[in-house]
Amino acid sequence: MPINKATAKLVENVRSTIDNSRTHKITCDLPPAKGGTDQGPTAYELAIMALADCAVTIFADVAKQSKIEVTDVEVTAEVEKPADSPTPTRAKMIVNISAKAREGLIKAAWRRTEAKCPVVKIFTESIPVEVELNLKAEE
Repeated sequence: MPINKATAKLVENVRSTIDNSRTHKITCDLPPAKGGTDQGPTAYELAIMALADCAVTIFADVAKQSKIEVTDVEVTAEVEKPADSPTPTRAKMIVNISAKAREGLIKAAWRRTEAKCPVVKIFTESIPVEVELNLKAEE
């Protein structure tokens, strides 16, 4: 089974770089109010961005396979998380699609998108995270 990999490395203060083990690198940072310098999205924001983008990308692929001519697709992901909790409590996607096809065909393509999108699955299904902790204490 293929393994996708990302590596994050602390750069300075709370700023890090994340690399996808191909050729892409992103800077993540916290906003100034939380001690960062706002040089990139937070990891939490990146997860929400991934939710919106995965839905757009998978829909485009499903529509192409279904011979649906898409003229426009935009997904806005909204996730609620109480300020005093690390756990989001609600996620919503607002999906706007324009396509040259019957409404029923477009809706069916969207349902296939939800079933195939791995980031939607991450948000909707609990998956275990195994942690391997390697320490080098420098005292």
